[in-house]
Amino acid sequence: MRSLAILVLALACGAAQALEIRRYETRIDVDRDGAALATASVDLAGAAAGRFRLPVGFAKLADFRPGEASPGVSLAAKGNADGAWVEVELPDGVPSETTLGFSFRANGVLFVPKPEAGQKATLPKGSRLLRHRFVNTQEAPIARYAATVLFPPEVIAHRVNEQLPRPGRKEFAPRVELDRFDGRQGARLQLANLRQGDRTSMELEIVDERRSAVWLLLLVPLAAGYLFFFRDLVRPPRPS
Repeated sequence: MRSLAILVLALACGAAQALEIRRYETRIDVDRDGAALATASVDLAGAAAGRFRLPVGFAKLADFRPGEASPGVSLAAKGNADGAWVEVELPDGVPSETTLGFSFRANGVLFVPKPEAGQKATLPKGSRLLRHRFVNTQEAPIARYAATVLFPPEVIAHRVNEQLPRPGRKEFAPRVELDRFDGRQGARLQLANLRQGDRTSMELEIVDERRSAVWLLLLVPLAAGYLFFFRDLVRPPRPS
């Protein structure tokens, strides 16, 4: 009887280790108040009946809604003091390759950091931070992770403060890509081959487009003055 129990446990462990997350993509639509609607799509390979925790990279999940999934798959938002996750329960007969989808709301994606007592503000007035950090806390490896953050209207990235881990020599894509996604300014954090304990993160300084335009207008007179006072240096030499 004991040998049978050990065999069943070994088979269960083998099934858990065979699970792989082939693709994990999250779209994060940020509001002006810093809250966000996150929509995730996850491709599994080697899926088998059982339960596992899917990390999400957010402290709390609100208004959780399961989306695309195979029949019988159960998704539920869970969390504790250390963070939040999605509890995934796969039924008997689940396809080996299956896709999960879900959405939720999260607060504080875009925020102004509060200085400690007696300290000055660390950001210029009008600037805010956008931060996303993800840790693979489970045994299942993640072949590709990507989080695409869409900024609120008329908001742009002023500076990339953090993008970890730094891209390796054989990586051709940047860790954080600043671009337009679906017609909106945004940033994409991406990393391949996350094993248990691996983490990735980005932090951006965000400003209004109007503020950026004001700084540009202030720089124009400075550039003109430079060209006037140092015109002899920038003037091409006369032919002899």
